[in-house]
Amino acid sequence: MATIKVTVKNDRHAFTLETTPHESVAGVKAAYQESGKNVWHPNYIVLLHKGKELADEKTLAELGITDGDMLVHIEPTHEPFRPVNYKALAQSFSNRRKHEEANLKMMKEDNIWAAGEDGTVHRLGIEKSLISTNGVKSPHFAPPPKKTSARSFFSQLSVRVNACTYHVLPALEGRWNGELATVPPKEDGNQVCSMDLAFRDDEGVWSQRQSRTTISGLTSTQHFWIKPVADGILKIETDDPTLRNSDITMQELGLNVIIITATSKRTGQPIMVETMTVIDTSRRIRTIQRFDESGAFRSVYVMNERRVMDSVSGAMEKYENVF
Repeated sequence: MATIKVTVKNDRHAFTLETTPHESVAGVKAAYQESGKNVWHPNYIVLLHKGKELADEKTLAELGITDGDMLVHIEPTHEPFRPVNYKALAQSFSNRRKHEEANLKMMKEDNIWAAGEDGTVHRLGIEKSLISTNGVKSPHFAPPPKKTSARSFFSQLSVRVNACTYHVLPALEGRWNGELATVPPKEDGNQVCSMDLAFRDDEGVWSQRQSRTTISGLTSTQHFWIKPVADGILKIETDDPTLRNSDITMQELGLNVIIITATSKRTGQPIMVETMTVIDTSRRIRTIQRFDESGAFRSVYVMNERRVMDSVSGAMEKYENVF
């Protein structure tokens, strides 16, 4: 297999790596991490190619990176909730890609139809042996058309929407309830929080409804529309008045962390940074830092949430592969 050389450059060092076009960005970061030439955060690396940030799960070939190209390592604007193991991440991407390719090949081979001499339609299996589909008599038989969907599921780990791939957000669909604590604490104590996340197939976006209820029974509700823009990256629009005139970006980190950043359009300072950490399929922790437009700290919210398992939320329904 042909190899290419790419160089990772920071303010002090340049590291050249010989790899293949099919290597993931996470694999490049792992090699760079082990080289000892990383000058920024030791466990979180941001790489740019021609001014664009590179998604960990993408391969060099998919990003158009060729022999002799240079990747720039910049200082991250925030730190991860926990260290990122790029070597393990690269291996998981590689395993998932092989699994997806094998499944897709098997499905294509298993979905070949042909008419026999007697006019009976047969299905050609993986080994190309004729398997009769009894009861089908018409020589013009064709499989029924499938309804077109705005997204496709792969291995229940990867979801593709508008040619963009996501790993964390789709698994959070459904209803979540929990308790919200504020630092510094408020006089009315902790609040009850609830969130509903659903994918709108007709628009190709996620919609989210978030509500908070105080001990006195006062409830506030906000709505969010989450739009795909790139692999692992989404833009958010909301009716939350505290986030008016801000640019809101959601980014997946690895397979269980999401970072949401709201930046003031007037000052360029962050006014809200949310970290969502998925513990398992039914538990997650959310922390929200709030700042004023000058960047001064205001408060922190901590939400300990659990998935609501009922027929209303749809959380019990399993994903189906759609091709």
